[in-house]
Amino acid sequence: MSTPTFIVGTGRCGSTMLSNMLRDHPKVLSLSEFFILITDCLRMTEPFCPDPIDGRKFWEIVAAITPFVSFQLRHGVQTPEWLYPCSDHTARWSSQTGVPAILVTPLPHLTDDHDALFDELKSVAIRWPEAKISEHYRNLFGWLTEHFHKRLWVERSAGSLSMIEQLLAIFPDAKFIHITRDGRDAALSMQEHMGFRLALFLGSIKQLLGVDPIQSLDQSQIDRVPMELRSFLPDSFDAEAFRAHRVSLPLCGDFWTQHISSGLGALSALPHSRLLNLRYEDLLSNTKRELDALASFLGQEFVDAEWSERCAATVRKPRSTWRDLPPEEARALTAACRPGFELLREAGVEYEF
Repeated sequence: MSTPTFIVGTGRCGSTMLSNMLRDHPKVLSLSEFFILITDCLRMTEPFCPDPIDGRKFWEIVAAITPFVSFQLRHGVQTPEWLYPCSDHTARWSSQTGVPAILVTPLPHLTDDHDALFDELKSVAIRWPEAKISEHYRNLFGWLTEHFHKRLWVERSAGSLSMIEQLLAIFPDAKFIHITRDGRDAALSMQEHMGFRLALFLGSIKQLLGVDPIQSLDQSQIDRVPMELRSFLPDSFDAEAFRAHRVSLPLCGDFWTQHISSGLGALSALPHSRLLNLRYEDLLSNTKRELDALASFLGQEFVDAEWSERCAATVRKPRSTWRDLPPEEARALTAACRPGFELLREAGVEYEF
């Protein structure tokens, strides 16, 4: 049985690129966005339930049509990492019906024949006997690894630093690849990203209402929500206003810092044999070297010079950088990211700030 391996980061840190590169590896099964989607963007209860469940209940969890993801699909503000072809009129699922979590990205990331794979996987999973959910996940990932003739699975989800403790609880033997990016550039990317912008807006509304606006109709505290945010309430959501509204960069910087803080302690406690720190900037500047180091971390059998060379040819530099910001904006953004930089420095990951 392969060692559970996760790529973790804050989001907008290059993890999607890395996941796409691993998909091209002849021996690695790349699982993309699995846990972020089945948790409906970090709602943790059922996907990490402590009680034993049978295969049918497990399938209900991984194939659930979840509220937050469905909200994004319905209003056309989904993230580019979501791969299911909702706009295709021949597709089984649509933005109006919602899409099972495992079909939003994980299965289309692996094959164009994702609906057939969904049906085959369901027929297998619902027959599994009662077991802890960790065993069901191992069975699921193991089945997919064997199905695609791979040797090892590696899961990556956006913003997964926020679920390190949950992942370690069910995979205590796991290895982690922590990909970091200068928080100012990550924040700049978050500012333009539909998913992160919506998470910021709805997170602010949740704090003001005292309830999750996606999950609850309770608006008894509506007077606490500023008028400029009310058009983002689920029952009156204005997609055009959402696309036009600009999120402040310091708020995105704070969000990045919170993610760094949420997972770094647990990661730092791991032995070197189970943790690889990888900087996005190094991956861009010396792709082959960094991918060879990653492959070696996975195990010597995964070192593949042809693969790393092939991936290196696909790398493109990002379109924007915080260094192009006006000086005042750059200073404010740096201040928001400073606590995160200091935590990274303590963990041995250096950025100039």
